[in-house]
Amino acid sequence: MVTIDIKNCNLTQIYESGQCFRWEMLAQGGFRIPHGNHEVQVIQKDHTFQFNCSQQEFEDIWSDYFDLSTDYGAIIGRVDSKDRYLTEAVRYGEGLRILRQDVWEIIITFLLSQNSNIPRIRKNVRDLFALTDGRVPTPSQLKAMSEEDLRALGVGYRAKYLIGAGKFFSDYQPEQLYTMSYEQAHQTLMKCPGIGPKVADCICLFGLHHVDAFPIDTHIRQILSSHYPKGFPLEQYRGCAGILQQYMFYYDLKK
Repeated sequence: MVTIDIKNCNLTQIYESGQCFRWEMLAQGGFRIPHGNHEVQVIQKDHTFQFNCSQQEFEDIWSDYFDLSTDYGAIIGRVDSKDRYLTEAVRYGEGLRILRQDVWEIIITFLLSQNSNIPRIRKNVRDLFALTDGRVPTPSQLKAMSEEDLRALGVGYRAKYLIGAGKFFSDYQPEQLYTMSYEQAHQTLMKCPGIGPKVADCICLFGLHHVDAFPIDTHIRQILSSHYPKGFPLEQYRGCAGILQQYMFYYDLKK
């Protein structure tokens, strides 16, 4: 068991934020959190967290997963106090973090996220992964699935995108994306069937930790129209624009 104090971290806010779809809220409190072939149970009380794992596993896996080397308080502190909307957004979601998740899992889950909602995405992900005993299906497993079987899970037109991604990443290993710049990764992802600019940005932000990726979905588009008609000041917030986007998305989602 590892007990640690973490500032600017709220498990419930992260769970609700639309970046991770396999976390499970436990009846006794806390969350079951899978990551690759690993899994941990975490309980939070205020700023104190209990990880049901060894100190070595925490240091090797979960410290990086929760991006504990990044000072999110400093990022919040960069927000222009004259920007009332962004100030309110970061205050509301001050426990959000951008997790360092596996890029292949993020590719699958964000293909399923298109024109959907968080509860439905969670169900689609759970049902899909059940076909491979709860593990993330490999590209070869995904490309071997039939569109009919996938549609039976309720994923609709996204079935062909999943199979297409399986074929694409059977030839092009997703791990190669980690070595690329944001621009290179974005361009490569756009070559995969079903991945457009927004999904590519989501994968870059949540799967590759390119924190200047700034996904624009319906929520963000409405925010930009209402509060930033001249565009969001990306240059002002270089190095954390994507993180601020997550605060804005969560605030608009939950308010």
